[in-house]
Amino acid sequence: MFSTLFASFAFTVAEPGALQNTASIPEVAVASKRLDTLVAAVKAAGLVDALAGDGPFTVFAPTDAAFGRLGEEALQALLQPEAKPVLTRILTHHVVAGRFDANRILSGETSLKTLAGTTLELDLVRGRVFVGEDVVVESTDVFASNGVVHLIDRVLMPPPPPMSPCQAFLERALRRGVPLYNEGDPIGCAAVYATALDAVLNTNNWGIPEKARKRLLGEFNRVVDMHEARDQAWAYREIIDTMLTSQDMMMTSTG
Repeated sequence: MFSTLFASFAFTVAEPGALQNTASIPEVAVASKRLDTLVAAVKAAGLVDALAGDGPFTVFAPTDAAFGRLGEEALQALLQPEAKPVLTRILTHHVVAGRFDANRILSGETSLKTLAGTTLELDLVRGRVFVGEDVVVESTDVFASNGVVHLIDRVLMPPPPPMSPCQAFLERALRRGVPLYNEGDPIGCAAVYATALDAVLNTNNWGIPEKARKRLLGEFNRVVDMHEARDQAWAYREIIDTMLTSQDMMMTSTG
């Protein structure tokens, strides 16, 4: 299907001189003048060196206008240090290992695996290449020494990462405990949280880094000695929240 519609292909192809580009992907992005926000995001995520590596890589690069669609508040939140794991996942969702230029895409590459472990689905509709359902490739084949860049009109949002067994277990505990607390039963809520944390922290087969497990186990044991059930429930909840927001602990857990 793609090859038969090549003549009606609507996005812009780079000038021939760009085909000999010896600059790396980050250098190409800086020079483009349309990817300044992407450059800032790559720096904030600490991915400059990775994208300057040997590769080759194919980058579906959101333009400054594409990032502008997110809104200033959301964009600034993504660039904060505490959002680095989320930002990294978003950016690696735009990067594919290998060199997929326009000709290769049009020859039938319709599904690409990203460095985030996600999949980008490509489609050709009325002479325009779409990534997913509504992201348009505006221009293609901006060549770099270590890959190729295609400019797109929106930021691609990856699906949420799959839950680890530990995360799923703790989420179930929250779904049981929160209603109990809200219904005036902090003792029952604290008991649910304590049972879940005891199962996770007193065994070493959940994939939690040992240093973190011992530190949280110490906090857990101190909460056990509290006299007020409400205080216990909140303290246990804080430990659970700490674990759920720690990407290292949740993503490496194997159950």
